Amino acid sequence: MQVRDLRVTTQLGVELVGGVDLSIDRGELFGLVGETGAGKTMTARAAMGMLPRGVRATGQVRFGEREWLSLDSPAVARHLGRTVGLMLQNPVAAFDPVMRVGRQLIESVVRSGAMPRRDAVRRADELCHQLGLGGWDAVEKLYPHQLSGGMSQRLALVMSIMPGPEVLVVDEPTSALDANLRVEALRLLRSLTDESHMAVLLISHDLGLLSRFCDSVAVLYAGHVAEAGPTAKVLGAPAHPYTRSLIQCSLRLDQGRRQKLPVVPGEPPTPGSWPAGCHFNPRCPAVQDRCRTERPVLRSDAGRAVACHFAELEVQV
Repeated sequence: MQVRDLRVTTQLGVELVGGVDLSIDRGELFGLVGETGAGKTMTARAAMGMLPRGVRATGQVRFGEREWLSLDSPAVARHLGRTVGLMLQNPVAAFDPVMRVGRQLIESVVRSGAMPRRDAVRRADELCHQLGLGGWDAVEKLYPHQLSGGMSQRLALVMSIMPGPEVLVVDEPTSALDANLRVEALRLLRSLTDESHMAVLLISHDLGLLSRFCDSVAVLYAGHVAEAGPTAKVLGAPAHPYTRSLIQCSLRLDQGRRQKLPVVPGEPPTPGSWPAGCHFNPRCPAVQDRCRTERPVLRSDAGRAVACHFAELEVQV
């Protein structure tokens, strides 16, 4: 998946996402992180051609050799599922409450002609066994209200990967799960990524899980990439003040008792009211005069990209 200079604007000209660049290889689990309203989901939906009415995307998006943004709506609909799949934030909402789970798992691939019913049932059975659900017979006749949160999450994942997509977009898959199930859900994604060689774009607020399971990560702020690169570099030694602020605000088990949790002062700017210069400058603890007037470009070096005038990048020998 290659995204270059992706911009999302409304019909009134308000920019929602500005100049996002992403690159995800086969077998890579790529994390997209940022505060609520940073543009994570909008970026993913724009890349998939699934924007709401009144919003348009420009730039370049490629899945393998296929240019995506130039396709019309019918062409996008034909390729969705096989080329790129989507798992939404609330796994329970992925299911029709009055239809048995088994029918919903195979419906999309059977109706689209991707595979006959017998092959679809066989693939669903394999995936259910792989994800610890006991196979097709154990879930076929269940209704969604009979599923636990963990089962809903796993079955939503089965439904998303039934067509065998090249790229899977997963939007906040752990937000409705408890701590143990969050780790298990990411383990499943990691194993599926390794075994099927899918490219996975994972949208999440959870820096701890991203640091543990993602190969690479991009940090979004106000619709722009603040920092991107290998997870160990970005989260282990952050170069952008916003990335450092997010990490400092994370809970740690080794913190002493009765310590105030650090916060990022102020509020993220809303589209249409982004400040001049660096969008993070009103909240940045290291702001300087240049930050208030000049927009920083995304500079790359040694496998990392940072949009900050004063970030010190490693020098590649």
